[in-house]
Amino acid sequence: MSIDTLTVARRFNGPPGSGNGGYVAGLLGGRFAGPAEVTLRAPIPLEKPLVMVKDGSVLALRDGETLVADAVAKPLSLEVPAPPSFALAEALATKGGSGSDSAYQVCLVCGRARAPGDGLRVYCSATGSADGLQAGAWVPHPAFADAKGLIRPEFLWGALDCPGGSAVCTDGSEALTGRMHAVADADLPAGENCIVLAWPLGMEGRKRYSGTAVIDSQGRVRAKAFSTWIVLKS
Repeated sequence: MSIDTLTVARRFNGPPGSGNGGYVAGLLGGRFAGPAEVTLRAPIPLEKPLVMVKDGSVLALRDGETLVADAVAKPLSLEVPAPPSFALAEALATKGGSGSDSAYQVCLVCGRARAPGDGLRVYCSATGSADGLQAGAWVPHPAFADAKGLIRPEFLWGALDCPGGSAVCTDGSEALTGRMHAVADADLPAGENCIVLAWPLGMEGRKRYSGTAVIDSQGRVRAKAFSTWIVLKS
């Protein structure tokens, strides 16, 4: 068993007052060499030391007695749709994201109130295809890179998060990330012209499922996720 601590800084919020699910899932999932499945089980406290415990194959994040999230290595099979052109993705990005009419305008990933280098600014909107595909252009900022100029995995996981919610909540409902099963490359450079894709993959009760992907300028899938969303009760 190994024990470590983790503090989620306030600026890495998703919903106001709690951590962004994709970012935090990436902090855990990024500790595995390949695909990992991260289940978010409670709101993620900000500016508070959390205990991260590796016990066998399971990595758990705890706030005192509360299990906040857990992660395990797990193979991922997810077919990614063909992306639109980067020019179209740029146009679609102007329509997406969370604006001033949304509580999520300050979200690390999709909030339009976040400045470049402060927020990821990943904005997707519908392509008009029959399968509900959404897309948006994304050029990852150097502020989210490591010393080698490569985007850190937690931010790639973050980029895979909110677009999935947009794809499954086209009916005006609101949902929170319940689980992310994802994999991200460790060598995506900052400044790369990327396209982010998101598409619905069905529903079951209050659960909705999405696929998301980050594709680079050469058409290579650099990160992808199958996510479970929990629709909030009205």
